[in-house]
Amino acid sequence: MHEKIPPQQTGAKSDTISEIELDSVQLAKTHFDIVKRRFVDVNCWELFAGTEKAEFSLRDKQGELSLDPPKVGDYFRIKVPGLHNPTGDGYDWVQVEIFEEEHSDNSECVYIRVRPTSDPTKPDETTAHFFDPKATSNFLIKREGNTISAEVHGRNEVPNTEDLTIIEKIRNSLVAVGGMIAGSKFQWKSLTEGLIKYEA
Repeated sequence: MHEKIPPQQTGAKSDTISEIELDSVQLAKTHFDIVKRRFVDVNCWELFAGTEKAEFSLRDKQGELSLDPPKVGDYFRIKVPGLHNPTGDGYDWVQVEIFEEEHSDNSECVYIRVRPTSDPTKPDETTAHFFDPKATSNFLIKREGNTISAEVHGRNEVPNTEDLTIIEKIRNSLVAVGGMIAGSKFQWKSLTEGLIKYEA
């Protein structure tokens, strides 16, 4: 599944990985089912990442709240703590361009790729995100034998400053550069750790 992550060509990149090893393959299979339910429930990501982190909600093609698993064409609406996005009425928007699952005898994986996009509830096509549309966020969970991991890979992360007001440009640069300096924007480590957490 890693071969689906776009190559790094410009701007910054980030890689966040958390993993746990269970006592048996059967235990890992059972726990992976729980991890998968958490992973596809995007509306609950902030519960695993921590309430002080970004808020996520899954939206359909019209921008309405969706309680289904994500699919290609859906949106993630993101509320960044502190610096809200005036372009997206306070939110940043990304669109799902890949949602895939893979299974083999000893492994399984679920992969989501999203890309910055415009606010689907607005008629204009201005990108409502602090990153340029060249950027992608790549989320995946996988099980190999008795090991389970959750990963977030950011690629080609360039601040979005096209066709925006001065205030919007400054805001996007601050959020983007802050995320790039931290190495894992929105503290992705909290999310990946929360997704795979095992409770006996």
